[in-house]
Amino acid sequence: MIKIKHFLDNVERDDGRRIWAEPIGLTADLREWCNIHHLICHVAPPRELWEWYQGHPEQYDRFRARYHEWLHKSPYKPALQQLACAAAKENITLLHQEDSPTENSAMALYEFLSELEAYCPPES
Repeated sequence: MIKIKHFLDNVERDDGRRIWAEPIGLTADLREWCNIHHLICHVAPPRELWEWYQGHPEQYDRFRARYHEWLHKSPYKPALQQLACAAAKENITLLHQEDSPTENSAMALYEFLSELEAYCPPES
């Protein structure tokens, strides 16, 4: 299961692996304080697209479409497929820094991973 949370939200027992899904890095202190296990900045939205969205938060649908297109063409798509399949077996929490709980980088990544999940082999 994949959860989406703001990185400052409380850590819960069922969060599983907590993954930072933004293109900007974090200091070691902040990673530890927020209990962030992984940074996946290389599959976060490209910095230019992310900065554009910061100035146009009303354009989430356009941001998401461009990000999904980038992810689809990305060399990291096989790794994202593995992450999608892992999420079917374990809890993963994607963390973002936006004000909106529904229109952010983590949600856009979650939506892409949800589409990839359809291609996961069935559990035996």
